Amino acid sequence: MEWKKRLLEDGFIEVGPFRVELTLDNTFMDMEYIPRVAVYDEETARWYVLRNPITKGSTLDEGWRNAVDVLEEVCRQENADLGDPEVSRRFIEIFSSLCH
Repeated sequence: MEWKKRLLEDGFIEVGPFRVELTLDNTFMDMEYIPRVAVYDEETARWYVLRNPITKGSTLDEGWRNAVDVLEEVCRQENADLGDPEVSRRFIEIFSSLCH
């Protein structure tokens, strides 16, 4: 899938009113960084973090691939959790066109 390749190479893609970025999270200071998918929604002018679990991976590249794989799974199963049900619904509605 072209979108997966672009996301892994560029670190972001834009789909309709959404910007999807790969990022790192270190919420707890004593834990290693873990991959995250951040989503900017132009309609609300806010950033959201995909809350679906992403496996860390043994390397940074593996972590990015895990994040993209989870995003693809979310797209196919239409179960994005962005912390806001309406934003999650709109995101899946637009993003699912890339996966089907």
